[in-house]
Amino acid sequence: MPELRNVIVFTIGAVRYAAELRWVREVVSLGFVTGVPTAPPVLGGVCNLHGTILPVLDVAVLLGGQPGPPARQGDGALVLEVEGIVCALRVDQIDHVASLHDHDGSVIDSSGKPMLLLDPTKLVRSAVELVGAVSSTAVERT
Repeated sequence: MPELRNVIVFTIGAVRYAAELRWVREVVSLGFVTGVPTAPPVLGGVCNLHGTILPVLDVAVLLGGQPGPPARQGDGALVLEVEGIVCALRVDQIDHVASLHDHDGSVIDSSGKPMLLLDPTKLVRSAVELVGAVSSTAVERT
């Protein structure tokens, strides 16, 4: 029997993604996004959300692609919480929440269209490693 996953479906660029709801704390419009000098491209900036400063991550970079457009005030974002780390994932469009079937590792929606199921744990761990590597290099230079 295929596994049923409760997910949020969203679009970044022309690609449809899904992320399991268990990782999503909330869906928001970003406030003012501040760039971080010398930060790696994975870090699109930081924003203040409910009094907490959150890193805004670029999914394209985390997946090995080119950086997407800069995160801006008013952009949509998923606020994720993974292993005690809270961050924002900038998205172009939130499509819907759904229950999807997992067939042989590929995820399809009710119309049969495939989408990429993201693993927020891997994404956040990769981001932490990339930011940490740049931070330690900057400290060594001073």
